[in-house]
Amino acid sequence: MKKILIMTSERTGTGHKSAAKALANRLRSYQYDVKVVDAFTLGGRPGMWLENSYERLVNHFPAGWWFTFSFSQVFPDIIHSYIYHIFKKDMLKLIQEYQPDLILSVHVMYTKAISKLLRKNNLKIPFMVNVIDLVDPAKPWFDKNADISFLPTEKVKQQFLAKGFKESQLVVSGFPIREDANISKKPKDYTDKPNILIVNPSIRLRRSLQIINGVSELNANVTVVCGLDHALYTKLKANNNPRYKLYEFVTNMNELLADAHLLICKAGPNMILEGARSGTPILITDHIPGQEAKNYQYIEDLGIGTRSSKPKKVKDHVERLIKTGELKTLLEKVRTTKACVDGVAIISDKIREVLK
Repeated sequence: MKKILIMTSERTGTGHKSAAKALANRLRSYQYDVKVVDAFTLGGRPGMWLENSYERLVNHFPAGWWFTFSFSQVFPDIIHSYIYHIFKKDMLKLIQEYQPDLILSVHVMYTKAISKLLRKNNLKIPFMVNVIDLVDPAKPWFDKNADISFLPTEKVKQQFLAKGFKESQLVVSGFPIREDANISKKPKDYTDKPNILIVNPSIRLRRSLQIINGVSELNANVTVVCGLDHALYTKLKANNNPRYKLYEFVTNMNELLADAHLLICKAGPNMILEGARSGTPILITDHIPGQEAKNYQYIEDLGIGTRSSKPKKVKDHVERLIKTGELKTLLEKVRTTKACVDGVAIISDKIREVLK
């Protein structure tokens, strides 16, 4: 049985985990042995510190995160050199014990460090990278030593080609989406009140509260999902506002999206694409500095949503969408557009081709 090693992360956003899980499930259905590993655990204490610091920086010290991200953009090779240094021993041990026939990384930090390890140890194992930044990939994603880079859009492919990548190294695959994400098969509509789903709309607590409290005043059925933002959930629960349904972390996001007529969220690629796949227009209200800054362009280019970057104006923006009928127009547009190419099939088929 062929073995595939997928490198991901458990605590640096949901996109990596969702992509890894979707790919692993599909590849296992083809009778491959698939091992999914949180790559940061291979870096010992420094690796775990890096992983655990992500959420703290993004949610509580955004200026610190911006500095870290900017450094990685200017000096990506320094970042890769450090990652290689802290994880080479345990990573090599994992490869020698598991003996994979192919390695796939769905995390930006584990590209050049892995390809370097393979070269240094003369390991002839195909290495592939699945880029999950929608519009403007972070510099550490670019690894010319990777056999294949799977890219979410044609726009991203042009950036890779401009960096000197060969056409044969690049596959425009779309984004791997969880298999339980519902595909919209019929038009969504509403007669009186639209169902509005708000999912962790900002990285800042104050901004999230402004957005949620404002939208809840509208003539709509509002559902709020806080995800892993425990501070937001605690604050909203204490407010005990009857004008919205409140959830912390949920396992039925597919059902909530199936019922929604508008999704309000920050610019995480996973949330954007699951929303589009479910036939739900999207309103982007914030982004993680750097890595998600331009993701709103994806939905605007396709005409399946818009953004409102000022929390105090989100309520007016949504009200305008409803009263002018623009929301119903968006509902039809997102249903008919090819907004969400599921990368699972394309990536899995390419892996099967290589492993043959």
